[in-house]
Amino acid sequence: MVGDALWLAALIIYAALGLKLAPFHGDEAMHIYTSKDYTTVFIDHKLQSLPVNPPYDIDSDSRLRLLNGSVMRYTVGFIMQAEGLTKQDLPPRPGWDWGLHYADDIASGHLPSEPVLMAGRTAALIYFALSIIAMFGIGWQFGGRWVAYIATALYALNPIILLNGRRALVEGAMLGFGLLAIWIALEIARRREKGAKGLWGWWLALIVSSALALVSKYSGTIFVAGAFGGIFIAEVVRVVRKPTEGNPSRPYGSLVSSTLKLTASGLLALVLVVALSPALWNDPVSRVRDLGQMLQEQVEIVVSILAPNAPTTIPQRVEGIVTQPFLTPVAYFEQASWADAAPVMASIATYEASPLSGIPVNPVIGIILTVLTGVGLVAVFWSRLRPYESWAVSPVLVIWLLVTIANLLINPLPWQRYYLPLIPIDALLIAIGVMGIIKVVRQRRTSP
Repeated sequence: MVGDALWLAALIIYAALGLKLAPFHGDEAMHIYTSKDYTTVFIDHKLQSLPVNPPYDIDSDSRLRLLNGSVMRYTVGFIMQAEGLTKQDLPPRPGWDWGLHYADDIASGHLPSEPVLMAGRTAALIYFALSIIAMFGIGWQFGGRWVAYIATALYALNPIILLNGRRALVEGAMLGFGLLAIWIALEIARRREKGAKGLWGWWLALIVSSALALVSKYSGTIFVAGAFGGIFIAEVVRVVRKPTEGNPSRPYGSLVSSTLKLTASGLLALVLVVALSPALWNDPVSRVRDLGQMLQEQVEIVVSILAPNAPTTIPQRVEGIVTQPFLTPVAYFEQASWADAAPVMASIATYEASPLSGIPVNPVIGIILTVLTGVGLVAVFWSRLRPYESWAVSPVLVIWLLVTIANLLINPLPWQRYYLPLIPIDALLIAIGVMGIIKVVRQRRTSP
């Protein structure tokens, strides 16, 4: 147990040591700017000013408030207050102006000062650390300590995860609470497999973690759908395997009970999402409709202006699913003009030269890891290769994987950040594959 804690502490410290070194991204300034809502609520006591109504002008506070989650903005605001920073220290609206060239943004004060940027990155690190711990817990469900160690190493040292986890972005919070929801879902499925009743504390934890994943970033839906869908399929498998368990007169009663719990938990999670999202308070149904339209507008803007390679074709999306986690170089920015900014390229060169930038992308290592991902997926379905005994955790992993892949297949944007939710799954599958191979080798050595 002490060794496990030291291992996790080492990974978190490694991430923390590279916090200042990580190259800046313009979206960091935007998320830091939105932390002014913390001042509005907790210092100015003007909570009533946070709900929004149309129209939503480009880069307006109401648009930024509806488009982005609440977790990071309030965490950054809290840390800034603790460090003696105020709203006056924030960059001007909208944080980073993507309509300007890099040099013009710098000249107009849109680059956050180092203390402000570090406050934002400290907030991100907290949630990134949570994701590492949750990843360890997930790995443990699939074969114990060694699967957990391998999975967390591949996850926390992956250069794509590491970079985005260090930046003052919402991805760290999404990964933290999203992976926590998956971990809790695995615990519920495994405990139900063993005949545990009630589990109200675990259901409550699922509600809270799912809501926080969604409030961190709407892409957290991937993890929430994987968690809830995985529990449901695990329950279906359990009932099919033991239809009369608990009450012989009602062979499918436990499935009905679990479905009701899932439904109630999902509804409560949505209620909590609304409660934690002031932008939705004024007519939540209409605001969600506005949000859907706004997200579609954002995609159209990116496709038509910012991403000349979009929309991607289905074969390109499939290729990205295979190559992005371990075979594609780290994407430090999406705006092509940033490649012409000398400070940007210099910071990237410094970062990549540092041992704190994670495991370097290498074609040979990448191919090996990609093949091992496939081995791990085979192990999930083949008991001889599978390094764990519980059948209940497999449905959660499979549904989580399918939901993630489906999301990537319908996403027309090629940006690397959209592949972040896939990397922890691949890291887990690799760990399962490695330990599965070791299991087969050991069995052959001991068999007569």
